[in-house]
Amino acid sequence: MRTDALLAFIPPQAPLSLVAGAGVSVASTIIDVLGLGVGVAPTNVIIGQSVYNNQFAADLGIGDDRLLLDCVIGVALATSNSATLNLAFQGAPDTGLTGGYLPGTWQTLVETGTLTAAQCPAGARIARFDWPPSFPETSPPPRFVRLLAQIPASTNFTAGTIAFALPTSARDDWGLKYAARNYKVA
Repeated sequence: MRTDALLAFIPPQAPLSLVAGAGVSVASTIIDVLGLGVGVAPTNVIIGQSVYNNQFAADLGIGDDRLLLDCVIGVALATSNSATLNLAFQGAPDTGLTGGYLPGTWQTLVETGTLTAAQCPAGARIARFDWPPSFPETSPPPRFVRLLAQIPASTNFTAGTIAFALPTSARDDWGLKYAARNYKVA
């Protein structure tokens, strides 16, 4: 697995704490798929210019070589009031020159669904999915993407972190770890 600090929602060695006020969602670092950074005007962008008013418009969620997302819990989640976690992968279009080249409205593209603290011990992989295509198709594809840890109102975690969340070019997990063996040790 190859990683780059600019392409990490949550870089290794810099965990994201999920301890926050009641019902407060926690956002990861924003990744600019152009690599320039939030608030920076795109330079010499050709892909999709005429379609979306000279703004960046490439959908990284289509094609054969899509990225994969891998997200792992660091410190186990703990709660005193039955908090749950829903990790949402979100994208936002570039607001362009008039908006300061900032993220527009965030749209959830894929999410984990409700996870309890018991399902999130240290080292648990809570998300492993392909980079999703942008949606809806009538909108500009997102230039900016993030993860949003959504926690229901009136609940919170008393402990817990996400150790890392990285886009990767290939899965590095051992898919046959628990498969039946065709041999036995005598």
